[in-house]
Amino acid sequence: MHSLTHSGARAALDVAAVVARVLAVVLCVLVVVDSLDLGTLHTVLLDVNGFVSNLVPQSVSGLLVFRTPMGGAFRGDFALVAVALFVIDWLLARAAARI
Repeated sequence: MHSLTHSGARAALDVAAVVARVLAVVLCVLVVVDSLDLGTLHTVLLDVNGFVSNLVPQSVSGLLVFRTPMGGAFRGDFALVAVALFVIDWLLARAAARI
């Protein structure tokens, strides 16, 4: 029974780490796409950014947002959250490995 509890905890930590990693990668892709001028897709991108902005912590929202030479904007707030999610992923993976 004790081993079953450990494997369940390990599995839960592994799943949480993967979720954090996937979210971080999605945010990284969004940071890159936001830095480009997408022409007609700009309206769709604004909707996606609005949705993601609602999920970003208030203390970080709008922080380090700069125009890029490629016609878009670097979203530093999204990049900071992505870095935090990668750190959380790493911590969860380490905790899972210790169990």
